[in-house]
Amino acid sequence: MLELFFSQVLNGIVIGFVYAMIALGFSLVFGVANIINFAQGALLMLGAFLTFTMVRLHVPLALAIPLAIAITTVTGMLIEKLALRPLQNAPYIAPLLSTLAIAIIFDAGAEMIWSAEIQSFPSPLSSFVILIGSAYITGVDILIVVLSLVVMAALMLFLSRTWTGKALRATAQDPEAAQQMGINVPLMRQFSFGLAGALGALAGVLIGMYYLSVFPQMGIPFGLKGFAAALLGGLSSVPGAIVGGMLLGIFESLASGYVGEGWRDVTAFSVLLLVLIVRPHGLFGNKSLDALGGASGASGGIPTTSVVASMAGSTGRTKQRVIDAPLPVLLGVIALFALLPVLSGSNYLMQIGVQAAIYAMLAVSLTLLTGSAGVISIGHAAFFGVGAYAAALASVAWSIPAEAAFLFAGVAGAVFAAVLYAPTLRLSGHTVGLATLAIGQIVYLVCLNWVDLTRGPMGIPGVQRPSLFIGGLDMRSLSAQYWQALVVLGIVVAVAFAVLNSPIGRTWRAIREDRLAAHASGVPVARYLTLAFLVSGFLAGLAGAQFAFLQNFVSPDSFIIDTSIVLISMIVLGGLGNITGALIGGVVLALLPEVLREFAEYRMVAYGLILLLLLRFRPQGLAGTR
Repeated sequence: MLELFFSQVLNGIVIGFVYAMIALGFSLVFGVANIINFAQGALLMLGAFLTFTMVRLHVPLALAIPLAIAITTVTGMLIEKLALRPLQNAPYIAPLLSTLAIAIIFDAGAEMIWSAEIQSFPSPLSSFVILIGSAYITGVDILIVVLSLVVMAALMLFLSRTWTGKALRATAQDPEAAQQMGINVPLMRQFSFGLAGALGALAGVLIGMYYLSVFPQMGIPFGLKGFAAALLGGLSSVPGAIVGGMLLGIFESLASGYVGEGWRDVTAFSVLLLVLIVRPHGLFGNKSLDALGGASGASGGIPTTSVVASMAGSTGRTKQRVIDAPLPVLLGVIALFALLPVLSGSNYLMQIGVQAAIYAMLAVSLTLLTGSAGVISIGHAAFFGVGAYAAALASVAWSIPAEAAFLFAGVAGAVFAAVLYAPTLRLSGHTVGLATLAIGQIVYLVCLNWVDLTRGPMGIPGVQRPSLFIGGLDMRSLSAQYWQALVVLGIVVAVAFAVLNSPIGRTWRAIREDRLAAHASGVPVARYLTLAFLVSGFLAGLAGAQFAFLQNFVSPDSFIIDTSIVLISMIVLGGLGNITGALIGGVVLALLPEVLREFAEYRMVAYGLILLLLLRFRPQGLAGTR
């Protein structure tokens, strides 16, 4: 047992050095630019694949690595200049969502170029092995430790001894004072992204050597682990990033050895969530991350979380307004779509119609939580998945009638949303979004690894559609499913419309605008936000049940982080905070894959570009006005 512990700790230290290098990139960008850069994982993946490609083209590995690092460095600087600098005066959540969109674009682009398959990565030192007790130390392990120590020492010397390093530190400490002293602050911001890109590229190469393989989707999981390490040590602390990487690597490795390899990633995201809740500024960092909250605090104005929230109190922007059609008009449009099976009878169109209704339900549920209550939910696909699995398990495993399973799915979504999001009630701003991201990943990984309950990656087949007969109509037919989806959507829209125009909806908007002021006015903020979690989770659960019955199959692949990003794209597209925008976003989301059917590999690129362009040019969405 002691030998296993020793071996796992050594493995954890090795991979911890890689996490520390990724974490350093997050810390540099956050310290200088005040941005949490989720594109860091994409740069990691890019560096690994550029090296892989050049080696395939017979470029020596020793030359391919620095070339890949150089290209990735320039790419990081271009990301800052083209995608993030224009958002410098936007609400704080806009750059965060933009970096997520960039990550999606890069990952999808990598699949188009290199395919989704796992690629073998050159690792000439892997055959060199040293035995220490029962632990094996390879040449790659030694390279990772030595190279990481050299890079970290060089970075510390660079930041403390060189003029550019001191300029970076001055910019991080006080950008306005640095500007007055003649420092080119925009250039320092851009340089921090380039330096982070170089660290990410090197980390990607080391990951490829360590695991002997690379794959296009590696950026998001390893990027999030690097962020967890940075947050654990202190997001604004360079030494903290190093310590955080070591600790996260050890925690992960011990979980892998004692619980199972499948639960390794669950440990990383659980650590991220725990740190966000207990100590969001980390072990060694200051409380600057707390200043990214969504309410005005005692220390001064704190940016809001919602893109549609009034910014008049802190930035001087005018409040954004939204265009929302009257409820009778919305229900009339839904009723008009009910004639589609009669007028067309096309199964293809009805399939798209059901998908559009499902996405519209999800968009409405997310609009209530993010657009109205101001809680940015980056892991919302988790409750969509909970509803789908609840309906599938109730119908297939527990033989509950499908009609009851439908309601059970909504209740499950509501309960899970309220319970899992309860710890976020004490958080605000970026920390809420990051916590929901961690929760979404944890739920996905549990569904993937809890094979006894969910059948893991094999999924649950044979989910039977409701067999209820209404006037001789078999509800198992696709046309009946279409009508059922429209009826449920109509109910969802009516309920959401009533809630948003009630005192509850007005209270949610007050909390979104200024949580502290709402609390000072006697509003029980925690109670109202819990109600928002319940309502949003219930609607997402209903959408999940409808999805399960439509597909007759449920698997974790439908509820990955990409799905959550797509949902955010959908409500930003339509316009946050209004039902009309949610319906527009749902319809567009259902139609876009069909429009791009001949170019299916471009779908995620399109979603990422839509989100990126909307945040840049029309953050109020299609149904909003400035």
